[in-house]
Amino acid sequence: MNIVVLKCILLGVMALTTVVFGLIPIKLMAILSNKSGKAEQRASFVISLLSCFAGGVFLAVCFLDLMPDANSAYDEWAKSADYTSDYPFVPLFFCVGFFVVKLLEEIIGKFCGHEEHVEERRKHAATFVSVVENNTSEFDDSCSMKIVKSLTFVVALMFHASLEGFAFGVQETTISVASLFCGIIVHKAVVSFSVGMRLVEAHPNRLWVVVILVVAIALVTPIGGVIGIVLEVSHSIHRVDYDNK
Repeated sequence: MNIVVLKCILLGVMALTTVVFGLIPIKLMAILSNKSGKAEQRASFVISLLSCFAGGVFLAVCFLDLMPDANSAYDEWAKSADYTSDYPFVPLFFCVGFFVVKLLEEIIGKFCGHEEHVEERRKHAATFVSVVENNTSEFDDSCSMKIVKSLTFVVALMFHASLEGFAFGVQETTISVASLFCGIIVHKAVVSFSVGMRLVEAHPNRLWVVVILVVAIALVTPIGGVIGIVLEVSHSIHRVDYDNK
């Protein structure tokens, strides 16, 4: 099979895997939420465990995947630029990025955050909780911190996923394509499930938001992969033309 065709098929499998594992939490949370009595307590415990698992996955992605890649890229740049320094620039950039995102969330929250006001209204109308929740959900979610946090979270993951796809697309041999695919597909299954858990918890009444964000994450890997394939093919053609001269 042509390696380009193989890459395209595997990129499609990656996207489908992301969507499937990203949407599993919707059904899972629906099943667990319909429990009562002791079953409800067990369901709540399971949901807490899954939430903790999702948080651990994101910490692992940050410190065991993103940071080593950033360190490696920085070392290569420093070597090519003949620059030497013992200052930990990569951890500095991580910290700066974290606080910049947090600052943006707080600033946007000042203009769009209505959650405290909505929660207060819900507490004072405890006897009409269902009515209040129905009437205020649109007001709360229209421009809330949950939407902002979900978007910043998803954009960061989309950037990472696009780089994964690009790295996959530029592979030159079938063996390297297969080995990298095996690593990426396992990584995507775990991370996608964790992403779905976080998004379902943040938007339990707006599952269409979860679906859109999961699909967006799924699409960026094939897009990055196609860009990598185009660059790799053009490089191969240029190299063949150069060798024939």
